[in-house]
Amino acid sequence: MKQPFKNILFYGTDTLSTAVLSKVHQHGYTVSAVTKHTKSPVYQYCQKHGLPVETFRKSVLPFGKSSAAFCEHLGVVASFGHMIPSKVIRSTSLGFVNIHPSLIPKYHGAAPLPHTLLNGDKKYGVTVLEALPRSFDTGRILHQTQFNIPTSLSGTEFWDHTANNMAEVTCQFLQNPAQTAPRIQDKNMSSPAPRLSKQQMKSLSRVCPQVQTADQIFNISRCLDLYDISVVVCWQAKALKLMSLSPVTDPHVIELARTRLKTGQFVFWDGILAVKCAEDTVLGVSRMVLPFKPVISADQFYRNNCSSGVEKVFRMVYTPSYGDSLKTQTYR
Repeated sequence: MKQPFKNILFYGTDTLSTAVLSKVHQHGYTVSAVTKHTKSPVYQYCQKHGLPVETFRKSVLPFGKSSAAFCEHLGVVASFGHMIPSKVIRSTSLGFVNIHPSLIPKYHGAAPLPHTLLNGDKKYGVTVLEALPRSFDTGRILHQTQFNIPTSLSGTEFWDHTANNMAEVTCQFLQNPAQTAPRIQDKNMSSPAPRLSKQQMKSLSRVCPQVQTADQIFNISRCLDLYDISVVVCWQAKALKLMSLSPVTDPHVIELARTRLKTGQFVFWDGILAVKCAEDTVLGVSRMVLPFKPVISADQFYRNNCSSGVEKVFRMVYTPSYGDSLKTQTYR
């Protein structure tokens, strides 16, 4: 790809897609978009800004056009969720590129961001690669940029951070597509990032300070935050949701936990619950919510629920009927 592009045939659905679409549109490219349904953020953006848009149909070319209509278009797909039909890829003489939020071939697949957070990675990337017929994330790498992951970001904040970077990288590539030579993916470095099932998310949410480190629980909480799910522990026979988590690095708190607490026990310290976890690590919890109660701060929780005779320890929710039990424990 050696020439700049003016006409874009865009495929996308969610807010990652919309960030890319918005940036491309603002840079003056002529865009026609295809999305999964009329309630998607991409569809809403196109309606608001008067861009041609239609919903995805596998068996026909977009907008009822012939293949000749897209001979001067570049296809761009970002977080679309469907394989682009071969006839559509062949209709664009300039080809199709996929904007993928990982350092391909690492985390190829439908859910790179959850796996990035779950594994506690310190860096991630945005890759522009060839979109090939009948395959996902297997084309040559055309452009790739690496970014640091700020530990201060929640899962949803990391999502927005990634969306902005995807948009910037896309426009950098469109303005100078020949800045790097295409390279074939190293299959030995490949790692899949499949979509997490509801059962997997439920299992991940049941954390256990007695066997998991503070970093592991923190990583799980950031991953599940992408799905608006909180981690859960058992406290006083109740499923307690823990929110706004972060590993504690204060050496005084760590020494206190190491010498005076058993794993799972917690103390109130400087506005947080400091929970001793596996390997003498400490997790800070700023907010939580009990069944039938609103979200409260660590200070409120400790003052209202932790009198001197109350056992101050979190355990894992062990009951096999955990999923069903939460249905009867209403959270605001």
